[in-house]
Amino acid sequence: MQEHRSVQGSFDLHTHSVYSDGSQSVQALIAEARERGLSGIAITDHDSLRQLSSVRAEARKMGFPVIAGVEASCIDSETGRKIHILCYGLAATADESGPLELLVNETLARRTANTLWQAWTLERKGMAPCGRKASVADVVEVSRASTGVYKQHVMQALTGLGYRDGEYQCVYRRLFKNGGIAERDISYPDALTVVRAAREQGGVPVLAHPQQMDSWGAIPELVKAGLMGIEAFHPDNDAVATEEAFRLARQYGIVCTGGSDYHGRYGAPECVGSCFITPDEAGESVAQLFDQERLLA
Repeated sequence: MQEHRSVQGSFDLHTHSVYSDGSQSVQALIAEARERGLSGIAITDHDSLRQLSSVRAEARKMGFPVIAGVEASCIDSETGRKIHILCYGLAATADESGPLELLVNETLARRTANTLWQAWTLERKGMAPCGRKASVADVVEVSRASTGVYKQHVMQALTGLGYRDGEYQCVYRRLFKNGGIAERDISYPDALTVVRAAREQGGVPVLAHPQQMDSWGAIPELVKAGLMGIEAFHPDNDAVATEEAFRLARQYGIVCTGGSDYHGRYGAPECVGSCFITPDEAGESVAQLFDQERLLA
């Protein structure tokens, strides 16, 4: 890992757009990446491959290197802990019959149904935590560009506040956490199954933010299933976690990536490139991902 790091010429391989639970369009993400001096980004929206061709079309139009990827939600069946797998190098099938598509489409359908239930519950109870109410129709309108409906859309319709606002955090915890009236989760596919499906569909699966979800213990079995990388740089990875990610990458012969997990005003990171990996840290692996992406585009 380099001692003196610069965002200039580096890569942010973990961002989200309006196609899932981000507030920024693909065009806006690319414009911000250019302004920050990044050499390329990955747009890794949650649990859907339906947007990949649109992301690639926008990237071609703007002439900027973008990897169109996916962040798949899953679970460690041994511990019950959630795990997220970033998947690069994927192509969607015409009939959505790919092995990874079948898994993530089911997750997305469950999430959308659950979020709409949450919105309906809040509407039925007449909740107006910031002096305004939100109907299910309001939430659907906010989410219209997305492949699914997320709690971020509910919060936008209900509060109009950004994630980094203190009042937003209080409202979110009161409604969706600690026994709040809209607290309800969904089931997720097994992480090993997701990794195998990603590989079967031609993708490069990478373990996302291992410190955030304490997924270190799952790495040996994930590698056996076909895991090809680990996210070493992430806002929730401290220096010790980053060093551990590099150590594990050397031990298992997998690659390291890094990214901001930027969601625009719907998330904690303040900008594209707030977390990144440099070309020297990434080695040839990231260059190969962008080479592969050019073939898919």
